[in-house]
Amino acid sequence: MQLRVLLQHKIPETTISSVLGCHVKTVFKWKQRFQTGDGILDRPRSGRPSIIPPEVNHRLLAFYCQYNPLPGYTRWSIRWAETYLQKHLDILQCPISRSSIHRLLKSNSLKPYRNKYFLQICDPDFFPKMEKIIKAYQRAYPYLFCLDECTGLQALERKAPRLPAQGDRPEYIEPEYVRHGTVSILSILQVSTGQVFTECIPDHTSSTITSSIRNHILQYDRSAELHYICDNYSSHSTEEFCLGIADLCGLDLPKLKTAHDRRQWLQSPEKRIIFHFLPTHGSWLNLIEIWFGILQQKALKDESFLSTTDLKNRIISFTETWDSDFAHPFKFSYSGEGLHEKVISRFTKWLQMHSPQLNVKFLEKQLRLISNLATSYWPKAKRKAWNVLYETLQGNNDFITAIIGTGKDLSAQLINLSKLLHCKLKAT
Repeated sequence: MQLRVLLQHKIPETTISSVLGCHVKTVFKWKQRFQTGDGILDRPRSGRPSIIPPEVNHRLLAFYCQYNPLPGYTRWSIRWAETYLQKHLDILQCPISRSSIHRLLKSNSLKPYRNKYFLQICDPDFFPKMEKIIKAYQRAYPYLFCLDECTGLQALERKAPRLPAQGDRPEYIEPEYVRHGTVSILSILQVSTGQVFTECIPDHTSSTITSSIRNHILQYDRSAELHYICDNYSSHSTEEFCLGIADLCGLDLPKLKTAHDRRQWLQSPEKRIIFHFLPTHGSWLNLIEIWFGILQQKALKDESFLSTTDLKNRIISFTETWDSDFAHPFKFSYSGEGLHEKVISRFTKWLQMHSPQLNVKFLEKQLRLISNLATSYWPKAKRKAWNVLYETLQGNNDFITAIIGTGKDLSAQLINLSKLLHCKLKAT
C-alpha cells in the first residue's frame, strides 16, 4: 500500500526503492500491475492439487469431533486418532497422516480438546435478583460492601525447603507436603475503596458470623447507612443473625417465621443496615471473589506453612499490606447483556441431546426459569432462540414427558410454557 501511494504522488521509482528498501525492479513490476488494474491481490496460481478428497475431510471431521468415541475414552488426541485410523481404514477409506489431521483441524479452526467451565443457572428468579445487585453497584452507595466466607484454606507444609531461581533455572518446589489443618476467613470488601476487612473464624455458625459482621459494623458511625452484598448461606438469615442486626440498628425484631421472611426483613430499606442477597449460583457477581483470587495467587499458592497459626498470620499480614499499599476499587461493568439468550440456548441444547442428567427436579427449575424469562424478559433474547426452543419442546415432547412421569403440576407447567411461547412468537 505504501508503494501504491508513493506512485500515485509521482515519486521517482529510484526514490521509492530507497525509501522502502526494495529493488527498483520490484517497484517497476508493481507499477505495471497497478496500471493494468490487477491491484494488490495475488494472482491465481496453480499449486499442487489436494491429495485428500473433500468427502474424506468431512468424514474425518465427523470422526474426530465426536464425544465418547470409544468405550472408556472421552476425546481423541491427534496421535491416537492417527493410530486408530491406520488400523481401521474403513472409517475414512484411505490412509491419512498425523500432519494431515492437524492441518485439517487447524484450517477449520477446530480445537475439540479445549473446554471451559460454566455455572448452571438454576434459580427461577435469577434475573430479577441479578438486576437488584447490578443496580446496587450502579448506585455507588458510600458504604457498599461485598461479604463472603472463604473456607477450607489448607495449611500445607512442604517436606523440603524450596530452591530459589538462579540464572536460567526456575524455582524448584517440593510437591510432597504434610497437612496441618484448615483455616476459614470472613472478608468484607468496601466497593468504593477496595479496602478489605478480614477475620479468621473458627467455624461457620451463625453466632461466629454475626460476631465478625458486628466487629465490622462497629467501625462506622451509628448513623451511617451500610449496604452488604452476600450469598444465601443459611447462617446469613438465621434468627440469631437478624437479632444481631436489629440490635445494631436500634430496632425490635418483628416475628419472622421462615428464612424467606428473615431475608425479606434483612433486605428492607426501613433500617440503616441493608443486605442484598445474591441469586443462587450467582457468587460471580460478588466482587470479594476477585480479592479471594488475588489472595490465593499472591500469598498462598505453592507456599509452605508450619501450622494453621502460620497460615492465619500470612492472611492477616497480606490483608494489611493490601489495605495500605494496593487497595483500589474494582470497576463493576457487567450488565447481564447476552446471559438471557445463553440460558435459553443451553436449555434447548440439553433437550436436543436427550441428556440422561435431566431429572424431574432439574427440569422443574429450568421450566420455571424459562417461563419467567418469556414473561418478563422476552426482548432480551432474539426471536430465533425462542423459536428454536419452541420447536425443540414440540419435537422432544416424548422425552420430556418420560422425565416428568405422573407429575401433573410439571405437565401443566410444560403445557403453559409451550402456549406462552406460541402466543409470543405469533405476536412478534
